[in-house]
Amino acid sequence: MLRLDSLSCGYGDMTAVQELTLDIPDGEITVMLGANGAGKSSTIMCIAGHVNIIGGRITYNEKEITHATPMARIKAGIAVVPEGRRLFPSLTVKENLIVGGYSQPNENSRDSIDRVLNLFPRLGDRLKQLAGSLSGGEQQMLSIGRALMSSPKLLLIDELSLGLMPKIIDLCYEAITELKKNGLTILIVEQSTQRALEVADRVCVLESGKEVWQDTAARARDNAALIDTLLGLN
Repeated sequence: MLRLDSLSCGYGDMTAVQELTLDIPDGEITVMLGANGAGKSSTIMCIAGHVNIIGGRITYNEKEITHATPMARIKAGIAVVPEGRRLFPSLTVKENLIVGGYSQPNENSRDSIDRVLNLFPRLGDRLKQLAGSLSGGEQQMLSIGRALMSSPKLLLIDELSLGLMPKIIDLCYEAITELKKNGLTILIVEQSTQRALEVADRVCVLESGKEVWQDTAARARDNAALIDTLLGLN
C-alpha cells in the first residue's frame, strides 16, 4: 500500500531520516522500532505531510504523493495518531470525534462514531466529558478514534504505548488487532518492543535516522537478542 523510496526528511538544515526504503503491505501491521531520536516520529509525520522531504519518494496505492498536501493525504485515506495525542482538551469527547471526521460527509458521522464506540466502549460513557479531563489511556483511545473518523485505509500511530499502564496498552493493541481483521493497514512507531512484536507482520529498526534492520516480525521474534542489541537494550 505504501512505499518509501530512499526517503530523507528533516527540519531546516537538520536531516532526521536518511534514505529510508520501506514497503508497508496492504492489510498488514508494520512496527517501526528505535530509541529516542532515531527518526521514527519524523518518518510518520513525513508520510502524513507535516515534515519536509529532502529527497526520495513516497508512493501510496501506486500513486506518488511525495509533494501532496496533508489534506490531500487525508482525503486519500491516510490518518495519523500523533505522539502526545494532541486532542482538543476544551472540547468534549464527541466534539473531538466530529472534528476527526471533518473530511467526510456529515451523514457518515453517526456511523463513524458508532464504530469508534464499538471499538472503545469506555468512550461511550464519556461523550459529553471534556477531553482534557480524561485519563491518559482514555485520551489515547480518543486519539485513535478521532483518526478513525476519517475512514482511513492507512493508519499511522506514533508511540502507541508511551506513558500508558499495561492494562491500557493491552486494550489498545486488542483494538489494533481488530482493526487489522477489518482490513486496515497500520504503521506503528514504538519504543516498547514486546507487545508490538506480538501483533506485527513486519519490523523496521531505525538508529540515528537510518534503517539498521528490516524483516518479518516472525524473524524479529526469533532474534529477540539481536533486536535488543540494535535498540541498545543489551
